[in-house]
Order: sequence, then structure tokens, then C-alpha cells
Amino acid sequence: MKPILLLIFIAYVYVLRSQDTIRVTTTNPNQSAEIDYNAGLDEIKKNNYSAAAVLFSKCISVKPDFDKALCNRAVAYTELKQFAQALVDINKAIQLNANNPEAYFNKGVVFFGLHESDSELVALNNCLNLKPNHSEALYYKGLLFYEKNETVQAIDFYTRAIAAKPDYPYAYNDRASAKRSVGDYVGAIADYEKAISFNNSMVFIYNNLGSAYRLNKNLPKAIEAYTKAISADPSYLTALHNRGATYFEDNDFRSARIDFESVIKFDPDNSFAFNNLASIALKEKDYKKAMELSTKSILLNPKNGPAYYNRGIASQMLRDENGCCLDWKKALKLGVEGAQNLINIFCSN
Repeated sequence: MKPILLLIFIAYVYVLRSQDTIRVTTTNPNQSAEIDYNAGLDEIKKNNYSAAAVLFSKCISVKPDFDKALCNRAVAYTELKQFAQALVDINKAIQLNANNPEAYFNKGVVFFGLHESDSELVALNNCLNLKPNHSEALYYKGLLFYEKNETVQAIDFYTRAIAAKPDYPYAYNDRASAKRSVGDYVGAIADYEKAISFNNSMVFIYNNLGSAYRLNKNLPKAIEAYTKAISADPSYLTALHNRGATYFEDNDFRSARIDFESVIKFDPDNSFAFNNLASIALKEKDYKKAMELSTKSILLNPKNGPAYYNRGIASQMLRDENGCCLDWKKALKLGVEGAQNLINIFCSN
């Protein structure tokens, strides 16, 4: 049976840096620009990016060469996914002040949003040339290497980011995920727990911790971590699904069923949850129910290979020899390699 849905989350968050507040001490025409600049920073802190962009624009209309205002308007535009405008502002800010590492970092984040990794790398390197211990730039270089499956290099840059900023939860989370990907589950668990110690409101890290424990075959600790994620956010479907799969793996089918049914209450079209319920029905030898549930899963998602696999098992147990072979062949085409063994055993061609 194929009930498992194991998701690990990489942070991939914008960590754009705004510039320092300007102290207003005069009553000349520039004063209004400085007031608007400071107000724009306040709006960024409140995640009001449209309002921030308007205020920075007012500031720039009075002081067109105010590089920090241009840099911060680029931050607001980036958060609004208006990348073209952000890039114009960043480039002008760099022309005005080529020695500001934050401008190059923010330019790197613009290219991150545009999925232009080569340009992002150039911008991040420019930032690090000016400020080698820039924690966010080091972190983003880690992301770049991780996306390229260059895990050793990714771990190195996450480690350097942590050295520059020891209380950096995103870097701990992502280093943990990199370690998990190479089978270092003990190291991953330690990093996830360290991330939580710095920010226990980041619910996805509990899910990741649970998945690391599960891969390390410590199912009770996995369930405990998933439960903390669900307690913080009862609608967190990934954690619900993963906890249900862990209960299934631990042969606690009653608890697994409750979790998968909870997923369906939140998301009635969740193909994976229906297929996982089909897996439970197969374990309980209720083959008609398994057939019904896996068929429902396929109707919701015709590319759900494990659902064809499970329906094939139900068909075979119900003596539908032709139906089971058709389903297993479909499952194999959709990437379920285990279907090949059943085809070899039960199917003549």
C-alpha cells in the first residue's frame, strides 16, 4: 500500500532589509521627505507594502537621489511582486551608492523572485564582497545550492549564515532539511529543535521535525511533533496527513482514519486522503471499501499513481484479474515502481 505523504518545508522567505530611520531635526523642504521616509519604514514593518511604496515615492519626488528611499521602495515592490519596478529602483540606488551591501542583497532577492538564479548569485556575491558575514546573503546562497542538489555546499552556507546570526531559525530549518535529504536524521532533528527554540511560532518546523523523527523510525516522537503543529493550527493539512501516515505506519488504523477524515473535512477534494483511507481498508481486508475509496481518489486526481496501485490490489482480491493488471500498469506509468513486481507475478503480458 502507498499511504505515505511526507512533506518537508524549506523556508524560502523574503528577508529583505530596510535601511535605518532618518533623524529629522530641521524644518526645510527636505523635512517632509524624511518624514515620509520614516513613515514608509513603519509601513514596511507592518507589512503594508502598498502604503510604504506610496510614501517612499513621495520622498523620492522631493529627493530623487535618496538612495536609501529607492532601496526601500524596491523592498516594497519586491514584496508586492512588482519585480520590474523593484529592479529599476535597486539599480538606481546602486548607481548612487555602490558600497551599500543591502542594496546588492535586495537585488539578489528580486532575482530570487524572478527565478533568475545566475543573476541572483552575482548580486549575492557582490553583497558578500562588501560584507562577508551578511547572514541573509549567506542563507540565500545556501538556498541556491540546495535547489541545484549541491547539498554539501548548501549546508556550508547555512552553517556560515548561522555563524553570522546564531539565532537564525530559517537557516537552522533549511540546514536541517538539507541534512535530512542526505540521511543525517539525527543532525536534522537537532537543527529543527534548535530552530524551534528560537521561534516556536513557525508551525511548519514542527511538521518538519516530525518527518525527521519518522524517517529516523522514532514514530512516537514524530506523532508528538505533528501533534504540536496541529495544536497550533488545526487546519494544517500537511501535518494532519503526515500524522495520519505515521499512525498507519504504527498500525494504529483508528487514529490514522480520524486524521485522514479530518483532512477531508477541511478539503473534500483531497485525493491523497481518500487513497490513504483506501490503504486502511486494504489492511482491514474490506476490499469493496478500498475499491470505492481508491476510485474516488482517482476521480479527484487521475494522476495519483498510488491510488491505481491500491485499486489494483483491491481488484485482485475481488478476483478482477484484468482490472488489477490495468491499474498496476497505470500506476507503473505514473511512477509507482513497486507495481512492476505485482505485474510480474499476476499479469501475463
